[in-house]
Amino acid sequence: MASVFVLLLSIAISFTVVRVGAVALELTGMSWEHAKFEALSAFTNSGFTTRDSEAITRHPARRRIASILIVLGNAGLVAVIGSFASSLVTPQPLERLVNIGMIIGGIALLVWVGHARWVGRRLKRTVKQWLDARYNLSEWSPHDLLHLDEGFALTRIVIPADSPALGRRLAELRLKDHLVQILAVERGEEFRPIPRGEDRLMANDSLVVFGRASAIEHLFEPDETEVLEVSETSQPIERDPLQGEW
Repeated sequence: MASVFVLLLSIAISFTVVRVGAVALELTGMSWEHAKFEALSAFTNSGFTTRDSEAITRHPARRRIASILIVLGNAGLVAVIGSFASSLVTPQPLERLVNIGMIIGGIALLVWVGHARWVGRRLKRTVKQWLDARYNLSEWSPHDLLHLDEGFALTRIVIPADSPALGRRLAELRLKDHLVQILAVERGEEFRPIPRGEDRLMANDSLVVFGRASAIEHLFEPDETEVLEVSETSQPIERDPLQGEW
C-alpha cells in the first residue's frame, strides 16, 4: 500500500516539476505551448529537434532550466519505476489487484486535476510570481526577437559589379515590400548607418542587412554573404536591489 502512495506522489511531483519548468521557460520569451512541450521533452529525456535544441542551448537561462529538468527527470523515472515494481511484488493476488486499481484510479484523478483549467491557471500564476520574484528570466534572446530561425537573417554582404541593385536608389528597390532593411553601409573608410532612400549602392559596398534571407539574395545577388552572430548575455540571476553624407 505504501508503495502505491509513493508512486502517486512521484507522479504528482513530476507533473508539478514539468509545470514549473514550463513557466520558467515561458518567462524567457517562449510561447506557453512551446514552453510546455520543451519542459516535458527535457524532463522525459525524449530529445529535441535541431531547431528546438538551438532555441535551448544558445540561451543561458533556458540551458540551466533544461539541465535541471533533465536531472530531476532521471530521478523521477527511477522513483516511479521502483515504486511501481514494489506495488506489484506481493504474494497476495487480491492485494496486487487492489494496488493496480488504486494506481489506475490515482493516475486518472491526477490527470483530471492536471487538466482542470482553474488548477492550471492558479498553479501557473503562483509559480510565475515565485520565479519572477527571485530570478531574472524575462530577458529575451536576440535570436527570438529577430526571428532568425524563421527565414530571417542578419547578414553582411558585398555588392558585386553585376548586382541588380548597383547604382539604383534604395527607394527604387522597395526594400520594405520585401521585408528587408539595410542597417548600415560601409564604403572604403566611410560608414553610414541607416542609409536614406535617395542613397545609391556602388560596387564593393559592404552592407549589414536584416530581413528575409531569400529576399536579400534576390535583391542584391551578393558574391559574399556572412551570417552575423548575435551575442547572448542573458542569464538567470538572483535579484539584488543593490545591484557622414555621400
